[in-house]
Amino acid sequence: MKFSSFSIVLISLISGCAYTVQPASTKPINIYSSYESKVPGQFAIVLDNSISNVNREVKPASFVCGGHTYPIVLGDSIAVSVRHTLDMVFEKTIEQSTIPSNETMAKLGLRGVVLIKMDDFSPRLFCSEGIWAGTCSGTTDISFGINIRSANRTLLSTAVSGSKTFEGDSPGCGGGADVLAESITRATRDALERLAERVSNAPTLRQIGEK
Repeated sequence: MKFSSFSIVLISLISGCAYTVQPASTKPINIYSSYESKVPGQFAIVLDNSISNVNREVKPASFVCGGHTYPIVLGDSIAVSVRHTLDMVFEKTIEQSTIPSNETMAKLGLRGVVLIKMDDFSPRLFCSEGIWAGTCSGTTDISFGINIRSANRTLLSTAVSGSKTFEGDSPGCGGGADVLAESITRATRDALERLAERVSNAPTLRQIGEK
């Protein structure tokens, strides 16, 4: 259903709806590594609560569709994306709910522990009116912090970020949810590709993995 400029403004003024945003999980498409193989050895993966407990409600930074809200339901999509990424980088991984002790590391035969947290998650939406149909633009900034340690020292501590904008026609304000979801998926992939490259090319991880 297409709407006129007048109807967009009228709907935005007199009513407010909630349009759920559900981004899909993703994984890196391009990983540039100086090595042909994965990081050798088995590493424990610990996902910080910041990755699984994410709740956001976006209101468009525009008059058009400004009366509506866009609650974001990430579920486990980010966590699944992170797991996919790390499985592409490390030879073997095992997920742990908490950081294992040195004794547990030795028992499980772990070369290291990988702690991932989300440092920033900032989705935004802007919608504009048109003659025949409106247009919405979603922009998402996301960043992750990663700390990898062995039993006795830090092997890698770094942060990566991604930012993507996706624009699409919106035959109604509900279309903004799909636009915002796509921007989240693309920004997540962007950040995780950088994370994968950073980890894959870290000499300290290659050295510990070879021991």
